[in-house]
Amino acid sequence: MGRLEIQRGASVLLLAVLLGAGFARADEPDVPDWAEGWKKTWLQAYENGSVQMTAKVTPRFLGNSRQDVFAVLELRSLDFPTGEAPAASVVLVIDRSASTSGRRLLIAKKAALGVIDGLSDKDHLSVIRVSDKPDVLPIVPMTPENREKMKARVSEMQAVGRSDISAGLDEAFDELSKPTESNNYRQVILFSDGRATDGMVDQDGLAAVAREAREQHAIHVNTVAIGEDADLDLMAGMAKEGWGFAATLNDSSVTGRISMRRQLDLIRRAATNVELRVKVGPTVTLEEVMGLDSAMQGNLARIPVGEIGPAEVVRVVLHLTTDNVGTEVRPIELAQVELGYSDALTEKHRTQNLTVQAVLNPAKAKGREALDLDALKIASRAFVERRTARADEAAEDGNTADVKDILDKNRESLKQMGSLARLEIADAMALFEKRSNEILLEQNRPQPKPDLFTAKKTKAKPKKKTKKKH
Repeated sequence: MGRLEIQRGASVLLLAVLLGAGFARADEPDVPDWAEGWKKTWLQAYENGSVQMTAKVTPRFLGNSRQDVFAVLELRSLDFPTGEAPAASVVLVIDRSASTSGRRLLIAKKAALGVIDGLSDKDHLSVIRVSDKPDVLPIVPMTPENREKMKARVSEMQAVGRSDISAGLDEAFDELSKPTESNNYRQVILFSDGRATDGMVDQDGLAAVAREAREQHAIHVNTVAIGEDADLDLMAGMAKEGWGFAATLNDSSVTGRISMRRQLDLIRRAATNVELRVKVGPTVTLEEVMGLDSAMQGNLARIPVGEIGPAEVVRVVLHLTTDNVGTEVRPIELAQVELGYSDALTEKHRTQNLTVQAVLNPAKAKGREALDLDALKIASRAFVERRTARADEAAEDGNTADVKDILDKNRESLKQMGSLARLEIADAMALFEKRSNEILLEQNRPQPKPDLFTAKKTKAKPKKKTKKKH
């Protein structure tokens, strides 16, 4: 081969390498400017999504008789910097009308107290209690003294009167429109069953109120629908127009998620519109979902998670029972789980599917080796949180006999869980004793006198334009 042919061959090879490199660069996605400092993490989100789901089961081995099984679903997001969250001015509007009496008001109070605990020292807070007339605690900085004052006013609330949600929102907007709040991120969180009786009561009108607050005052309206019979459409409509989150709460053991969702509104998130869908296997019964609120129908469950922040871990526990699974050693499909979400880093819709399994093996089903000890520890604590919450709700509804029955059954269930792994459920046992003692002590206390609106009472105001029906 001559020198000319060798040079030509080398040139062709060099051209191929350069073209290949060019094509490789063309295929590589453009990393946004805001992610340049953590490019590798962003590319990982681009390839695989910002949230991943895993599962573990206890017991891992099943017998051929009826038994309880716990599946722990874990959602874990990528870690990335978010910067410092801005100071927030927050108004909690809490419907404490007669329709929220009992467990509904208990759920609302626990969620509101969680939000107050989650506020930073640089934040501001107002609490407005809605009944016939709004009862306003004016917005103040979150000093230790003010924090305790606000928590006390929430804790002592009792259900009374009718529900004028629009009047409460008007007061909230007035508080957030004060000059002292102009530089803060402004948020309203409405806790209600959505059953307004006075003022603006129609869905479109209340949504227009939220939209006007957003457009004219940069106020974000979030809603938390309390109770199984809440008007979900009305509450969700307000949140949509107010560019806020819409949550539902039917369980006082999962109220802490509301505080987290409020905080995630202030920073860059990993994912939004996160939801789990669960379908259990043919020989399996879905008894309950623990850790997050859910909508169950037969052996199907929809579990809205909402938003997930950076480096966050969200756990959901499925309480399942199995029966008539046979005797042959084989894998048993417990559930099919689908995770769906909007990836906030790459603006893609993502899905991930997972099959949750255990192994039918009666010979291995009775010993300690059948257990996943980490899953047992997580599940036992979730079990206690759910059962003591039910007892607390029963006490709030005045069902004294139910309280004792729930606590007694919980104690027996914990003994069975810990028969082979007592050390692993020690935290759950300690939590159970603490919470049961608190519930029984609270149950034996005399009921407080009716709330007479001892905080600032607002004078009747002329109807605003937003209150006119269209």
